[in-house]
Amino acid sequence: KGAFADATGTKRGKFALADGGSIFLDEIGTMSVGLQAKLLRVLQEREIEPLGAERTVHVDVRVIAATNRDLRAEVDAGRFRQDLYYRLNVVPIQLPPLRERGDDILLLAQHFMEQFAKQQGKAVRGLGSEARELLLRHPGPGNVRELETALARAVALADKDSVLEPPLFGLGAPVVRRWDGQHTLRETLDAVEADTIREALRQCDSN
Repeated sequence: KGAFADATGTKRGKFALADGGSIFLDEIGTMSVGLQAKLLRVLQEREIEPLGAERTVHVDVRVIAATNRDLRAEVDAGRFRQDLYYRLNVVPIQLPPLRERGDDILLLAQHFMEQFAKQQGKAVRGLGSEARELLLRHPGPGNVRELETALARAVALADKDSVLEPPLFGLGAPVVRRWDGQHTLRETLDAVEADTIREALRQCDSN
């Protein structure tokens, strides 16, 4: 109480709350240099000094940090402390981008589809074959967040009890349809024409 304006009582900080457990620090590569120094002290001394306190407090916390930046390059550029980098780099886990995860993309897409269908109270029958091919071939610069957004959009725009098709995802032109040996030439050409019209409508916002 009284440590700063409007402070009316004691409130434990994140590291104090995580004592005896784990704390997850996301996007650690964007942390300011000043905050990096404070975090380094916590990791080295296993102590924190709560705002307004008269003594330090010992904490035992497992730190799990994540970043989409190359921290080694950030160190070389002087934007990330080298000593903190080595403190954090105890057990590094490299997660490949979604585009390198193969059929995991389809598993995630199925999960998001079911999730959004339930939220929106809309029955959808699944992913069409061309939609699956599109998702597997899409470069995915936005990674999982982009995939999640694409599925939210597709479910929102889909008709009830329908199959999700490429134009619904907003990920660019649909995959070129190829003759699969199971449909007539007329059926294949009709499908190509329908895909082309849907893509044209998507590009001009259906105007």
